[in-house]
Amino acid sequence: MNKKLLAVSAALLISTSASMFADNIGPGLGRVLLKGKQGKLWEFLGTTLNGLCGNGMFALTTGTLGYEEGAAIALADTNRFIADNMDNLAQDIAMGDGEYLDVLADMLAVSDKATFKSTLQANFNDIYSSSDVSATEVSAKIYALVG
Repeated sequence: MNKKLLAVSAALLISTSASMFADNIGPGLGRVLLKGKQGKLWEFLGTTLNGLCGNGMFALTTGTLGYEEGAAIALADTNRFIADNMDNLAQDIAMGDGEYLDVLADMLAVSDKATFKSTLQANFNDIYSSSDVSATEVSAKIYALVG
């Protein structure tokens, strides 16, 4: 029984480690409620609260809940955004414009959005190389293009 509990705990820790080591909680209710708290446990709780409430996208689009214009968003939050919005992001990249692509540009603190959008559009077939491409692969290809 103890081995099973240990295995489950290890799996949970590994699956949440990306959130735990983010440089901040990211915009959302977790950031507002846990403002001023420091440490990995608080970052984990804040990121988890943001995920459970699903308010990160709302915070980005409305400029509320701790969102700061021009501030770089933690890589873990960007990866989660890409994973959660694969289909919508693919449509926007294919068109070279759209709400999801705008949010991604903001999350990556891109200064020249027009070039960013056109670069991703021109490389669409490489980014979304197959119908079963993973979010991790898409993220890596986008980061490689952005530099």
